[in-house]
Amino acid sequence: MPSEAATAIAYVGAFVGLVGGGVALFNSWKAVCWKRAELANTYLKDFNSNAELVFAGRCLDWNGGKLLLPESLRPYMTDGANFINHDRRVFARALRPDLQVGEMDDDPRIQIYRTSMDSFLSWLCLVASALDRKLFLVADMQDVGYWVAKIQAEVVVHPFIVAYGYRENIEKLLRLYRSKKSPYKDWVFPINKKYDAKEGGA
Repeated sequence: MPSEAATAIAYVGAFVGLVGGGVALFNSWKAVCWKRAELANTYLKDFNSNAELVFAGRCLDWNGGKLLLPESLRPYMTDGANFINHDRRVFARALRPDLQVGEMDDDPRIQIYRTSMDSFLSWLCLVASALDRKLFLVADMQDVGYWVAKIQAEVVVHPFIVAYGYRENIEKLLRLYRSKKSPYKDWVFPINKKYDAKEGGA
């Protein structure tokens, strides 16, 4: 009898140990998920609080109209204006890889567009690097899927991406957000070739 009781106690102890271990693993998993989500949220906050990145996003989203210039880009305007008239033809010209330095003097918007898109693509590359290192998952950064789909549809941006070393990371984002299960997998933006970089002009 004593041996049976000892065996029962041992089984109960083992069971309690397994349950305790399971709870500990679950709590550890929850903590990891929370930390991932917190880091992803930090990346998104950095985007939304950075006026230059928000401006670049609006340049991609809007086909025209007045855009408020971030303070960091206002020195490019010789008249001290706080707004620019957004022009997709000038935007396309600004992103030409073969743009000459002298051409930037033709219209201050050229350097403004080029500078802001460089910052925007650099941020996307940081996101791609973080995803590659598993710092967070695609599910933690669903909002990025919108911009990935938008970039894919913006033909005039593609040569700039290739010429200045963004291709690898942008393609990585395309694979993650457009080939996996994501709300943005089938998101389609109309591809407007009207403002082709070769045809664009100030």
